[in-house]
Amino acid sequence: MFSKERLHNELIQSTNMSAVELRAWLRTDIAPITVANYKDAPSLDQSNKLLTIMMKNTEELTKTDCFFIQSILQRIKYLKNNRSREGYARLDWENSLRNLGFDVKKQIKPARKVKAYF
Repeated sequence: MFSKERLHNELIQSTNMSAVELRAWLRTDIAPITVANYKDAPSLDQSNKLLTIMMKNTEELTKTDCFFIQSILQRIKYLKNNRSREGYARLDWENSLRNLGFDVKKQIKPARKVKAYF
């Protein structure tokens, strides 16, 4: 079985875009073009369903949502590991990951170092 809390946390860790950022991305003209150009791109329906799930609390997740999250996590892992070899398809590969809430170009901010005063 699955734990809603574990799956929700795993989704948050696997994506680096907030729900607001994902919504803004999906409203651009580029997101649908990516679906048409890249064979492994998620459909816009999947991306919109992911957006809806990202806006939910852990308690609000249904069994169907949890199965969907599992498939999205597998898809993100697959896309990260199977980058296109052709240079012209690299942008579509990046945009496919953006459609799933992961921005390749977004820098992960290092944790702030806390100074200890004794």
